[in-house]
Amino acid sequence: MENNQRRRPPRKKGFNYMKKKNVEYGFSVISLMIMIPVFFLTALFLIFIPRSEKSNIEKRNLAKFPSFSFQDYFSGKYTSQITEYYDDTVPNRDYFKNMGYAFKSIFGIHTEEEVKIVGKPVAVVNDDSKKTNETSNADNSGNEGKAENSAAQKPDTKTESKPADTKEESSKAEENGGKVNTEKDEYKEASNGLIVVKHEGHYRGLELFGGGTGNAYVEALNNFHNDLGDKVKIYSMTPSTASEYYLPDAYSAYNVSQKETVDDFASRLDKSISYVDAISALGNHTNEEIYLRTDHHWTPLGAYYAAQTFAQAAGVDFKDISTYKKVDIEGFSGTLAAWAEDANLTADTETFSYYIPSNYEKCTTYYYDTACVDTGTGNFFCSVGSPEYNAYLTFMGGDEQVVKVKTDVKNGRKLMIVKDSYGNALPGYLFGSFEEIYVVDMRYFDNNLVQYIKNEGVTDLLFAMVSFSAVGGNADNLEVLRTQ
Repeated sequence: MENNQRRRPPRKKGFNYMKKKNVEYGFSVISLMIMIPVFFLTALFLIFIPRSEKSNIEKRNLAKFPSFSFQDYFSGKYTSQITEYYDDTVPNRDYFKNMGYAFKSIFGIHTEEEVKIVGKPVAVVNDDSKKTNETSNADNSGNEGKAENSAAQKPDTKTESKPADTKEESSKAEENGGKVNTEKDEYKEASNGLIVVKHEGHYRGLELFGGGTGNAYVEALNNFHNDLGDKVKIYSMTPSTASEYYLPDAYSAYNVSQKETVDDFASRLDKSISYVDAISALGNHTNEEIYLRTDHHWTPLGAYYAAQTFAQAAGVDFKDISTYKKVDIEGFSGTLAAWAEDANLTADTETFSYYIPSNYEKCTTYYYDTACVDTGTGNFFCSVGSPEYNAYLTFMGGDEQVVKVKTDVKNGRKLMIVKDSYGNALPGYLFGSFEEIYVVDMRYFDNNLVQYIKNEGVTDLLFAMVSFSAVGGNADNLEVLRTQ
């Protein structure tokens, strides 16, 4: 082979190559012609279409446009708040959230039993050694219901998902007179995650219970008894959540028995305090709709059976459910549907039914602010916002007021209910049992509760808090109410 062999000249690009390049160029031009108008129209949509102000499915108000200040502007806070505002208030937010839930439903852990696990629940132990350790830890730390609840919390939503930050909650408590309000979610601390199960043809959200000692609850009730003496009869009613009855056996390792937990701390109450066993009472009616499937509350029917058990313990008259007027709200979707972000649970809405007593028109409901300043009379049963999302607010419109009901009963008995949101559904069933009924939420009361009870001549004092509250931070509020 000759050293000076000529190299072959480069092959000229032929017709096929030029055709391919022209096609690629054409597609690029077409793509730009499509994408530019899409981006432009999207920008116009986000700027000019009215923005969402509230998310019904997330149960919260959305971000507000920030007020301008030079300090916030130069620190960067103002611009970051604007970014948050535009991110949080997308037009038709709930519609797009539901689309997102449907997409996310293909992820997560699914089982052959149609169970979806939300969060990262940890195995818990239902034995005496655990209770001993919990009691020891709580006595040493004074922070029962927190150390032992190291399980995963609510799913990753902006307002209810993250575990409580100790410093943040401490700051909130100081601003609120020492009382803790975990963003109106009294069940965060004892939660061990959430699962969605298909039960009898419908989807149901269930909160797994992480356990707790209830030391703060027990101590507070015993102190109330010491302050009030035998002139006021005290009752303790601590219902469970739905997981006590409807949790599949395969997941019992992730759930502490709420009945055993409540029985344990109820045994440490003063003997003069009556323990109202609502958990057993509701256990006799599990074939009925006693808990909401899409919400963390019981149904008004479940509250009826609990109120019946309390009335028996108090020795007062109690009206049968057949004497009440039943009102149905169709298409209800509650807090668990929002927390789980599960398309199946969100789409599987339910009927919310509540019951109006026959003597309702003869009763007067008085409303007061948290400092007991009179704000006027109103309806005990009322509509707030969109009923299909806010049906549980039917009772007194929510939690953040003090309520007094004067009935047509003349027996000299005056009942005060100190409660979390579970207790909201109870008073209506007792309009035929007591002459006066007072309702106080332990998170929203600014006066000394002992003195208030004495001033009003209360004869019966019912503490009605779900198990998650009794072992969590809400129980700490009881002692604050007693001493503030």
